[in-house]
Amino acid sequence: MVIQYMDDGFAPHVDRGLATARTRLEPSRLDPDRNGEAEKHSRSMVEHILALEPERVPAVTAELFTEAIAIANAVRQAQGRGPVTSFRARDFWEILKDLIDSVLEK
Repeated sequence: MVIQYMDDGFAPHVDRGLATARTRLEPSRLDPDRNGEAEKHSRSMVEHILALEPERVPAVTAELFTEAIAIANAVRQAQGRGPVTSFRARDFWEILKDLIDSVLEK
Protein backbone atom coordinates (compact mmCIF):
# COMPACT_ATOMS: atom_id res chain seq x y z
CA MET A 1 0.00 0.00 0.00
CA VAL A 2 1.35 3.40 -0.98
CA ILE A 3 0.54 6.30 1.32
CA GLN A 4 -0.03 9.67 -0.31
CA TYR A 5 1.06 12.59 1.85
CA MET A 6 0.06 16.23 1.70
CA ASP A 7 3.31 17.19 0.02
CA ASP A 8 1.41 19.34 -2.46
CA GLY A 9 -0.18 21.49 0.27
CA PHE A 10 -3.52 21.62 2.03
CA ALA A 11 -5.79 22.93 -0.71
CA PRO A 12 -6.49 19.84 -2.86
CA HIS A 13 -7.13 17.63 0.16
CA VAL A 14 -9.29 20.17 1.97
CA ASP A 15 -11.24 20.70 -1.28
CA ARG A 16 -11.87 16.95 -1.60
CA GLY A 17 -12.98 16.72 2.04
CA LEU A 18 -15.41 19.63 1.61
CA ALA A 19 -16.78 18.14 -1.64
CA THR A 20 -17.38 14.79 0.07
CA ALA A 21 -19.12 16.53 2.97
CA ARG A 22 -21.46 18.33 0.56
CA THR A 23 -22.27 15.01 -1.14
CA ARG A 24 -23.01 13.31 2.18
CA LEU A 25 -25.18 16.19 3.39
CA GLU A 26 -27.33 16.39 0.22
CA PRO A 27 -29.69 13.48 1.07
CA SER A 28 -30.42 14.92 4.52
CA ARG A 29 -31.08 18.35 2.99
CA LEU A 30 -28.62 19.97 5.34
CA ASP A 31 -27.07 22.92 3.60
CA PRO A 32 -23.41 22.98 4.59
CA ASP A 33 -22.97 26.53 3.40
CA ARG A 34 -26.02 28.75 3.51
CA ASN A 35 -24.09 32.02 3.44
CA GLY A 36 -20.56 30.82 2.74
CA GLU A 37 -19.37 31.23 6.31
CA ALA A 38 -19.60 27.58 7.40
CA GLU A 39 -17.30 26.36 4.65
CA LYS A 40 -14.86 29.23 5.23
CA HIS A 41 -14.81 28.40 8.93
CA SER A 42 -14.29 24.68 8.24
CA ARG A 43 -11.49 25.38 5.78
CA SER A 44 -9.64 27.81 8.06
CA MET A 45 -10.07 25.55 11.11
CA VAL A 46 -8.68 22.53 9.26
CA GLU A 47 -5.78 24.43 7.70
CA HIS A 48 -4.85 25.94 11.07
CA ILE A 49 -4.80 22.57 12.84
CA LEU A 50 -2.93 20.82 10.02
CA ALA A 51 -0.35 23.62 9.95
CA LEU A 52 0.43 22.89 13.61
CA GLU A 53 1.20 19.25 12.82
CA PRO A 54 4.98 18.66 12.93
CA GLU A 55 4.86 15.39 10.96
CA ARG A 56 3.85 14.69 7.39
CA VAL A 57 0.11 14.13 7.23
CA PRO A 58 -1.37 11.37 5.07
CA ALA A 59 -3.76 12.91 2.54
CA VAL A 60 -6.59 10.56 3.53
CA THR A 61 -6.37 11.76 7.13
CA ALA A 62 -6.62 15.40 6.07
CA GLU A 63 -9.59 14.65 3.80
CA LEU A 64 -11.47 12.72 6.48
CA PHE A 65 -10.78 15.43 9.04
CA THR A 66 -12.04 18.15 6.68
CA GLU A 67 -15.16 16.15 5.89
CA ALA A 68 -15.93 15.56 9.58
CA ILE A 69 -15.49 19.21 10.53
CA ALA A 70 -17.65 20.40 7.61
CA ILE A 71 -20.44 17.95 8.50
CA ALA A 72 -20.26 18.86 12.19
CA ASN A 73 -20.48 22.55 11.31
CA ALA A 74 -23.52 21.95 9.08
CA VAL A 75 -25.30 19.94 11.78
CA ARG A 76 -24.51 22.54 14.43
CA GLN A 77 -25.74 25.30 12.10
CA ALA A 78 -29.00 23.40 11.51
CA GLN A 79 -29.43 23.15 15.28
CA GLY A 80 -28.93 26.90 15.63
CA ARG A 81 -25.59 26.44 17.36
CA GLY A 82 -22.24 28.02 16.63
CA PRO A 83 -19.45 26.34 14.65
CA VAL A 84 -17.14 23.65 15.99
CA THR A 85 -14.62 25.14 18.40
CA SER A 86 -10.91 24.80 17.83
CA PHE A 87 -10.64 22.88 21.11
CA ARG A 88 -13.08 20.19 19.92
CA ALA A 89 -11.54 20.14 16.45
CA ARG A 90 -8.05 19.56 17.90
CA ASP A 91 -9.39 16.74 20.09
CA PHE A 92 -11.01 15.09 17.09
CA TRP A 93 -7.83 15.58 15.05
CA GLU A 94 -5.78 13.70 17.65
CA ILE A 95 -8.30 10.84 17.80
CA LEU A 96 -8.51 10.56 14.01
CA LYS A 97 -4.74 10.74 13.63
CA ASP A 98 -4.24 7.94 16.18
CA LEU A 99 -6.86 5.81 14.44
CA ILE A 100 -5.35 6.26 10.99
CA ASP A 101 -1.82 5.69 12.35
CA SER A 102 -2.91 2.42 13.94
CA VAL A 103 -4.41 1.23 10.65
CA LEU A 104 -1.31 2.23 8.67
CA GLU A 105 0.99 0.47 11.11
CA LYS A 106 -0.65 -2.92 10.53
